Amino acid sequence: MSVQNDPARGPFAAPPTIPGDDRRVQTARPVVEPVATAYQPTPAPMVAQPVEQRVVTTGRRYAVDSFIVGAIGVALITVGLIAAVRAGFNGPMDDPVVKVLGFTHTATLGLIEAGIGLCLLIAALATSRAMAIFFGLVLGIGAVVGLVQNDSFDRSLALQTSHAWVLLAAAVVVVLVSLLVPRAWRRTSRVEAA
Repeated sequence: MSVQNDPARGPFAAPPTIPGDDRRVQTARPVVEPVATAYQPTPAPMVAQPVEQRVVTTGRRYAVDSFIVGAIGVALITVGLIAAVRAGFNGPMDDPVVKVLGFTHTATLGLIEAGIGLCLLIAALATSRAMAIFFGLVLGIGAVVGLVQNDSFDRSLALQTSHAWVLLAAAVVVVLVSLLVPRAWRRTSRVEAA
C-alpha cells in the first residue's frame, strides 16, 4: 500500500482496490458522534421532609356494674355509720338498740354494715369484678346466716328478718351485676405534630 500525500487532506493510505478491477473501494467515512458528556446523576425526586407525628389514643371505660356496686356500698356505709353513731360506743356494743330506716340495729351491726359497704366501695373504685363478687358473697352469706339463725343474733345484733332479706337482695344484686353486666370502652385517636 502506498501512501499518498495530499496537502489539503494530509497523509493517508491509498484506498484499497479490488484485484483485477481498477475501481477503488471507497472507505467509509467515520461517523462523528457527539462525545458523551460526563456522567451526571439524575436529580433525586423532591421528597418532602417527614414531619414527626404521634398518634394519641385516649380511652374511657364505662363500668356500669361498678356504679351499682359503689351505690350499694355507699348505702351500706351510710346506714351502718348512722346506726353506730346513734347507738354510741360508750357502753356495751349490743345496747342500746336503735332504728335506722325502720330496721333495728346495734352498734355492732352498724359497724359490720359499714365495713362491708366500705369493701364494696373500694371494689367499685378499683373496678374489680372479683373483689365485688367476693364481698357480695360475704354479704349474702352473712344475710343467710342472719335469716337462718335469727334468734341467735336477736340480742347481739338486733337483726330483723326483714332487714336480713334486704341485705340478701343487695348481695344478689352485687353478684349478678358483677357477673353479667358488660363493660363498654370508648377509644378516641388523634394525630398531633411532635
